[in-house]
Amino acid sequence: MSVREGLLALLAAGPKHGYQLKSEFEDVTASVWPLNIGQVYTTLDRLERDGLVAADPDNGEQRRPYSLTATGREQLIDWFSTAPGDKPDRDPLIIKVLVALHSRGVDATAVIDIQRRSLLATLQGQRRAQRQAADAIDTTVSTNPEQLTAVLLFDALISRSESELRWLDLCEERLRSLPIAQPSLSHAVTKES
Repeated sequence: MSVREGLLALLAAGPKHGYQLKSEFEDVTASVWPLNIGQVYTTLDRLERDGLVAADPDNGEQRRPYSLTATGREQLIDWFSTAPGDKPDRDPLIIKVLVALHSRGVDATAVIDIQRRSLLATLQGQRRAQRQAADAIDTTVSTNPEQLTAVLLFDALISRSESELRWLDLCEERLRSLPIAQPSLSHAVTKES
C-alpha cells in the first residue's frame, strides 16, 4: 500500500490528525509496515500542497486534524479503480542479483545463495506469524476484520517470498547453464545480508 493513498483512504472516514493516521495505517497493515510520524506529516504536507487534503483551521487543540478534499476523494476513487502500471517497482532483490551479474569480482551464484538463505529465514518467520494469526481467528472473522487482515497480509507476504525463492532458483539454473566461469566472491562482498 502506498502511504500517500493509504492516508487518503483513512481520511475518507473523516478528519484525523497525524498520530491517528499513523496508528490506523499500522492497524490496517497488521503493523508490518510501521510509519515514522515524520513520514506521516511530510506526506500530509505534500497532500495539502497538492490540494488533496486540507488542514482544519486552528481549533485550539495542539494537533490539527486533516480532511479529505473533493479532489482527494476523486484521486482516491481513481486509485481504487485502476490497476498498478505495467512498470515494475524497483525491487532491491532483483537489482542486487542483476548488478551482481555485471560486477567484476562478484560471484553472482554466491550472491543468490546469500539471498536464498535470508529469504528462507524470512519465509519461516512469516509462516510462524501466519499460523499465530490464523490460530487467533475463530468463527467471528466477519465481525473481526483485524484478524482477517493479518492472515491475508501474511498470505501475500508468503506468496511473495515463495515467488522470490523460485526466481532465485531460476537465476541459479540459468547461470549454471552458461559456459562462462563465474568469478569468486570478492573480499569486498563477504558479509551476508
